Parts: sequence; structure tokens; C-alpha cells
Amino acid sequence: MIVLSVIAAVVAMCAVAIALWQAREAKNAQAAAKIAQEAAARAQEEAQAARKAVEQATASALQAKTAAEEGKKAAQKAEEAVGKAAEAATASRMLADEAQLTAQQATVQINEITELLAADRSRKGMPTFAITPGAPDEFRLSYFGGPAVIEQLTVSVVPGSRVLGLSQYDDEPPVEHLAVGPLYNGSAITFRAATGQRASAVFQVRAEPWEPVVVRADQ
Repeated sequence: MIVLSVIAAVVAMCAVAIALWQAREAKNAQAAAKIAQEAAARAQEEAQAARKAVEQATASALQAKTAAEEGKKAAQKAEEAVGKAAEAATASRMLADEAQLTAQQATVQINEITELLAADRSRKGMPTFAITPGAPDEFRLSYFGGPAVIEQLTVSVVPGSRVLGLSQYDDEPPVEHLAVGPLYNGSAITFRAATGQRASAVFQVRAEPWEPVVVRADQ
């Protein structure tokens, strides 16, 4: 009986030890489960954060793509505008060159006609006159080609020539017709013209017995 009691006690002690060990293992397993649960929660949070980061990166990439497309369109429009501006500049330059050429041709034609008229008047023994601007509202009338002397000639205002009146001296009132002379071949006289714009002023010069001529004074 004593032996059986001892054996029963030993068995009981072993059962208690096993129970304690199992309890400790259960406690350790519970702690491990808690740690695993916390790790899973953190992993889920990190996964959510990663998903948000991916969504933000995707949105940023779409915005960047849209901005790149808009920039490309703007660059194409700018390139087209530059091309049109270059075409317009080329056309303007061509028009300016044509206008300059036309003006040069017109000037050459006018000079040729003036020279022809002067030569014709010289052949006919008619006097030739030239009027050039001097000081403000002052003009110089030159006489050449013709008789040795012209006793008297008349300088007149041409309507629409921006000349309001003529005078030979400062104290004279301006008049429409100014009689001057005698005028020797190769000489010149100075007269004044009341005008606010004397560039390209036009005068009529009459010397008897020759027909009157219109003389332009270009500045």
C-alpha cells in the first residue's frame, strides 16, 4: 500500500508538472498569437499606406502625362505661330522691297522726264528754273539756260501746294503773285513763302514771252 501511495503521489506530481508545462506553453502561445496579431495589424496598415502611395503615384503620373501632352500641344501651337510670323515677315519684306523698287523706278522716271523737259526747253531757247529750299520758309530761285537776262518774271502760288503767300523781303506782306527781276542767266534770287510745310512746295514761274512752268521745290 505504501508503494502504491508513493507511485500515485509521483504520478500526481508528474501530472501537475505536465499541467504546469502545458499552462506555460499555452501562455507562450497566447503571447506569440498576440505578437502575430499585432504584426498582422501593422502589416495591414503598411499595406494600406503602400496602396495609398501607389494611388498617389498613379494620380501624379496621370497629371504629369496630361501636363506633358498640354506642353506638347502648346509647343506645336508656338511652332505654328512662329512659322506664320516668319511667313508674314517674309511677305512684309517682299512688299517693302517692291515698294522701294517702285519708288526708285518712279524717281528715276521723274528725273528722266525733268531732264527731257529741261533739254527740250534748252533746245527751244526757253529759260529753265530751279527752286531749292533754304532757311525756314525761304527758297532760292535759280535761272539758267536761255536768254542772257530776263527783265521780269512772276512767281505764283499753285493752289493746293501748301503755300499761302510769297514775299521777297521780311517787311512785305505775302501775296499770291510775286514779280521779281531783272534776272541774269546763271544767277539766283531768294524769296520767302508763307507755309507750314515747305517740303515739296510747288510754284508757278512765268517769264514773258515764254509759257509759264511749274517748279517743285523738294526738301
